[in-house]
Amino acid sequence: MPPSGGSSSWTGACGRCESIRPGSRRPAHRCPAHRRPRKRCPVLPEDPRALRSRAAALTAATELLVEGGPEKVTHAAVARRAGIGRATVYRHWPDQQSLLIDALAGDVRPMFTFDDSPVRDQLIGQLGQLINRLNKPSAVSVLTTIVQRSEHDTEARTIREQIFGDADENFAQALAAGVERGELRAGVECHARDLIARIVGPLVFQRFLMGELLEDARVIELVDLALGPWLAEG
Repeated sequence: MPPSGGSSSWTGACGRCESIRPGSRRPAHRCPAHRRPRKRCPVLPEDPRALRSRAAALTAATELLVEGGPEKVTHAAVARRAGIGRATVYRHWPDQQSLLIDALAGDVRPMFTFDDSPVRDQLIGQLGQLINRLNKPSAVSVLTTIVQRSEHDTEARTIREQIFGDADENFAQALAAGVERGELRAGVECHARDLIARIVGPLVFQRFLMGELLEDARVIELVDLALGPWLAEG
């Protein structure tokens, strides 16, 4: 309180405090000099039940996506599959877009991963797994959805990059390793992207545009056509 006697100022008062006369009914202001420090509430850990329900719902959403494609991933279907209430699913994902994006992210698999075994054998093996997946109608729907949404949605674009983004770089490293092992001729690693296009492009055309199922023999044919000119002599 200011000293008695009607003085309009006192030591330590700010400019606005000085303008308030003793006994004034004006409400106290919140200047930095006289504001009481506010206590910060501790950050509480997330409810374990919420974590469990979210994990169960996400597992259910990913299963529905793989089994039936994006159109099967609804709040009601996820709730039934996960054995939780629909309201719980809505609390985690308020809209269909966010639910689908997280389901798509849960099914992400990089296109190529390589080890130290022969490049040709790895390509044939991994592409064999890829065509088995692409032969399922739901997989075509999933990849189509990712590509379409990535044009205007940053989260979908991130998913696309996780699948395809490092394919050419990983392949280039595998080709360089093949050169060191004496399998391939030097310089092939500089053509990694072109070789991927020659191998994967016809598969995508046949499956997505022509609607034809893919066979292992076609994979072997494409791999040999692409790598054949680069095989080391002898």
